[in-house]
Amino acid sequence: MATPTPSQSSTTAAEPPACLSFVPHDPTLLLVGTYTLHESATTLASKKTGTLCLYRVPSLAHVDTLTTSYGAVLDVKFSPASGELAAVALSRGVVTLVRVLDERIVVVRHVRVVEEAVLLLSVAWAPGGDAVAVTTTDGRVLLVGVGGEDEGPRWEATPHSLEAWTVEFSPCGRRVYSGGDDAVLVVTDVETAVELGRTRRGAHEAGVTAVMARGADELWSGSYDETLRVWDLRGRMRAVEEKGLGGGVWRLHEMVGGRVLASCMHAGARVVERGGTGVQIVARWEENESMNYGGHVHPDAPGVVASCSFYDKKVAIWNV
Repeated sequence: MATPTPSQSSTTAAEPPACLSFVPHDPTLLLVGTYTLHESATTLASKKTGTLCLYRVPSLAHVDTLTTSYGAVLDVKFSPASGELAAVALSRGVVTLVRVLDERIVVVRHVRVVEEAVLLLSVAWAPGGDAVAVTTTDGRVLLVGVGGEDEGPRWEATPHSLEAWTVEFSPCGRRVYSGGDDAVLVVTDVETAVELGRTRRGAHEAGVTAVMARGADELWSGSYDETLRVWDLRGRMRAVEEKGLGGGVWRLHEMVGGRVLASCMHAGARVVERGGTGVQIVARWEENESMNYGGHVHPDAPGVVASCSFYDKKVAIWNV
């Protein structure tokens, strides 16, 4: 079993960090999204608030903060077409596009996706960078144009009966994969919004919280049931491998060389690889004192990882 890896550097954020990403066009910068719930708030606008914070790596010196206009940050992803443009999923039904320019976070525009009372839980870019898929607390998956005359929702489907926690495009961009609190993983056609398949009930023992496509026929899923699963998409979807990771598998991120970073909630982070003996844990980070929701791998230095811990507000850099 891999020995836990210590942090190279860490800092305490002003608010609880929910997600993070290295900035592709300047990976010495780390963008962190935060989520704060105000229990005593009396209005929807003040109930959940968020920020985007920019840090310089590896020291994690703070360089900028932007207060988000439409609530707390649930997810942030950078465009495959522009290393400075990011889509931010917010708690009041809006996707905000921002640019990271030098050491500043600049709002490009806000795109209303659903009604204000509905949270956007995850966001994923289409391979061409002209649209994003988002998921919601009421089980919806939406395809949303984010530029030009086609801005706004193109279609929506409701493949989940509970919260739709996560979404990802296939590498070709023709399908989206979504996972929900109903413990189901669903495949939807991007052009028609027609459902192409779903996992059988009971295939996951709890909500599906992470999906990651690996080629045309292989899909990885993570679940609250603390298990990582590898799915063969040829014909009827079937799980060909399972690996318990010791914590709810909240997010999955592919690394150079075939390894995968798993953000495992109360258990911290795991780096895994799949070989002839199955999925094996090769590294772990466990300095979180609460939920590890965010994790990302440095694009130019694949051994450098950023992770965060929610309630104790910790942001850390560590090496595999």
